[in-house]
This record gives sequence, structure tokens and C-alpha cells, in this order.
Amino acid sequence: MTSPDIGVGPVAVVGAGLTGASWAALFAAHGREVRLYGRDGDAARAALPRVREAVEFLVSHDLAPPQPAQRGLRALRVESDIASAVAGVVLVQESVAEDLAVKRAVFAEADAAAPPDAILATSSSGLSISRIQEGLPGAARCVAAHPYNPPHLIPLVEIAPGMDTSPEAVETARIIYESVGKDPVVLARDLPGYLSNRMSAALWREAVELVRSGVASVADVDRAIASGPGLRWAAMGPHTLYHLGGGAGGMRGHIEHLGHVKEGMLRDIATWTEFPADTTDILEAGLVDALAGRSAASLERERDEALAGFLKARAAAASSGSQTPAANGAPTGGVEQGAALATGGVTQAPPVPIVVQSAAGVAVQAAPGVTRTTLAAGSRTTLVRFELEPGADIPLHAHPHEQTGHLVSGDAELVGVDGSWSVRPGDSWSIPGDAPHGARSVGGAVIVEAFSPPRDDYLPAPPSVPPTGQPSAPPSEPAG
Repeated sequence: MTSPDIGVGPVAVVGAGLTGASWAALFAAHGREVRLYGRDGDAARAALPRVREAVEFLVSHDLAPPQPAQRGLRALRVESDIASAVAGVVLVQESVAEDLAVKRAVFAEADAAAPPDAILATSSSGLSISRIQEGLPGAARCVAAHPYNPPHLIPLVEIAPGMDTSPEAVETARIIYESVGKDPVVLARDLPGYLSNRMSAALWREAVELVRSGVASVADVDRAIASGPGLRWAAMGPHTLYHLGGGAGGMRGHIEHLGHVKEGMLRDIATWTEFPADTTDILEAGLVDALAGRSAASLERERDEALAGFLKARAAAASSGSQTPAANGAPTGGVEQGAALATGGVTQAPPVPIVVQSAAGVAVQAAPGVTRTTLAAGSRTTLVRFELEPGADIPLHAHPHEQTGHLVSGDAELVGVDGSWSVRPGDSWSIPGDAPHGARSVGGAVIVEAFSPPRDDYLPAPPSVPPTGQPSAPPSEPAG
């Protein structure tokens, strides 16, 4: 895992419309200092209540940590000029109108005033980052970072390089967005519509045509997606789902069995590339019937509540689903697969590894919703498994032991004095001794950490001996 120090610092959001306010809320909710700037200062100030409301929504639904969010809200401010907004930042998130000339002007001002290592990112959904960065002295640090609305709630961000973007800028951008809970996908090149909008456009064209041709109403077309494939797509992508649909044959089996059926559909679907003249009138009339007078605010609340609930449910499902049963019924993967080695110095290690079956460790409650199991110990290290229940929070604390951690399953967010960093299963990290740190999990997590020098307070038995007997008294400090 890349050092969490990369990309830690203030963020400037340029543009205070719906997208800019949502970006500002996301960064503030994760403890970042946010400078909001808009050409119309009154409009930027008017966006602040929307930003605060979005942050409070994330916290109330356990999608953002309360303390960093409070810190972010305290630091949130509106700047009167772009130079002040971008001074000392690590990221400029441009979210102005979809106008190439306007975006190029913003990038030119930001490039002149922002620190040379700051990332300049456009939220544009369709304009080319290659065109936006063209001719800029700092073109190498410019990226497209396309969110899906609302950015504070939808994890996806699509990162695309321009013709002159450096690989280092793309990687730094990825780290920054992951640190605030985003799920970045990285494109190999600049492409109109990126990934998600291209697929959405293809689907919407057929949805429009089904209504225009009288096959179904607006309400039924929407329901066919929301109550059908939309639910599956939110859990897994189309390739994985069709792989599952192929049964034992996987993707190959699916295509061999149903490929000819799909080809018949492809020959029949709409192919127009300009909206037919009657599109707007037909859809508006259909929406009047479908929505029955419901306000946009009411629809937004329903959407956001549903998204928040789904995100928590998906995180919990991912945590439980990662424990795959083995042939004998024992869980597999990471520490749960069976053994941990007690390691020491080369001259002091035993002639064979000391192996501790996971069932032999004694779980100790280390914090509310957190258990700690010492798996093995050597003369130089202690190996420990932490299990966090959904919603568990290990508060900031410090100790003199260097620790190296690995997320086996579930979701986790590492917390430090200067921010927080999301980690995914398979990620590893290192925290120096005496550095204040903590952790939290939305859907639950299994973490394995090695401490050096050994943590005698974690030992139910002397170093270099597999843990046996009764656990020692819980430490006075929080776990981890």
C-alpha cells in the first residue's frame, strides 16, 4: 500500500453548483480542509448549507466518521478568488459548467497559482481532459476525475489521463480519492463519456425507444431496471453476473448457451445517434404520470436513503462473502485459513516454525465491537488478529510499537491526526511507533497486524510460545 502521506492536505473545489457542493461535502466529511470557490461569491456562500446537510447525512448514516467530519466542517470556507482557494492545496477539483473555454480558463488560473505538485482534476462528464490541459505549463498534473452524482454518496470516480498527463499524477489522484472513500477506476486513455456514461447512454437510448415505440410506459421501463437488473448491477458488474449466469461453464458457458439470443436482441435494438424530435415531449408526459406530483426534493431523499442503505448492506455482504468455505467446512483466506508463524531472529528462531491454529488463540475484547486474538509471538514481533464488528470504531491512540497491518476481509478506514485512508482486502500498511492512529469499519473487518518490538501486554504466554491458557488483562489503551 502506498504511503498515506501522499495527497494529504487541503482541497480546493472550484464551482459551487450541485456537483461542486457534493464534492466539498465528501472531502469535508473525511476531515479535509475544503476551500470552495465560485465566480459568483453569493452562490458559493449559498451552497454551504447544502454542503453541511450532505456531511450530516453521511455521518448520520455511518458513512463518514463523526470526528473528522466535524473537523472538516469547521475548516470549510468560501474563498473570494481562485488564487487564495488553491494556495497550498494537494488537489483542485474543478466542477464548473460544461464549457470548454470556461474550464480551460479555470485550469490556467489554477495552474498558475496552485503548488507545483497539486493535482488539477476536472469533473467533466464529456469534455476531453486532453483539450482542457492543452498548452498548460503544468499539463502533466492534469487529470479527468469524473464522479457519478451525487459524488458524496456514489463511490465511483473515473480517472482518465490526457495526452500530456504523467502516470505519477494518475496514481496520486487515485490515492487522494481512495483516502476519502471513493472507488476509483483508471482508464488507459481519454475517452468521451469514460466508462459509466457510455454504458448508461447505450441503455438509455433503448429505454427511450421502448417508450417512444409504445412497448411500455416511462414508469414500467424505470421499474424494469430498478427492480430487476439494476439491483444486480449495483452488487456486481455485468461481466461477473453473466459469468455466474453460465453456471459451471462460467462466461464461456453463458455465451455458448445464450449468445445467439443476445445477438437477436442486438439486431433489434435502437441504433439512432441523435435524439428523435419527439423524445422530450414523450418523456415529460410519461414522467408526469409516473411521478404523480412528487417533488425533486422528495425523490432526492428517497434516492439518497436507498443508496446509503445499500452501501452499508453491500459492505456487510462483501465482508461475510469473503470467507469462502473450504472442503472441510473451515473458512479460508488470510489468517482464517489456518496458521500463523511465530518468527524471531535467525539465530533465536526454533528449528521449525511455531504454528498456531486460529482456533487455539483466545479472543479478548479490546474495544466495543472489537476482539483481539494473539496468534503467535517471537522475540522480535507479536502477530495479532483483530475482528471488528459492523460499525466498530477504534479511537485514536498511540504506543511505541511499529505495526504492519493487512486487511484480510471486509472494509476498514485507517484514521490519523491529519486524515483518514480507506483500505480494501489485500491492502497492507505500516504505522510508525508513537504515531496516533485508529480504525473503523462500516460492514466489519478482519485485520492481521505484526507489532515490533513485541507487545507483552498482548501475550497470554511468554514470547516464542504459542498462546495458551487464559488471556491476560486487556490493555489500558485501545486496540491496534
